[in-house]
Amino acid sequence: PYAGQVEALKPRLMDVLNSYLRAVDTVEFDGSGALVRLRAQMLRRVQIVVGNEAEHDLLIQEFVVN
Repeated sequence: PYAGQVEALKPRLMDVLNSYLRAVDTVEFDGSGALVRLRAQMLRRVQIVVGNEAEHDLLIQEFVVN
């Protein structure tokens, strides 16, 4: 039931996530807990945009660091 809502908010989601990731220092990508911390921060931002009911988890498929 939330797929349409999330799809409509996709541009805003991309903006929120890109803004956050641009602000993250590359040092934060190091360490065993880095992915867990990043996923939690990104999920929280997604939930702010689409609502807590619409998103419960976040799958990170790939990270590209320049």
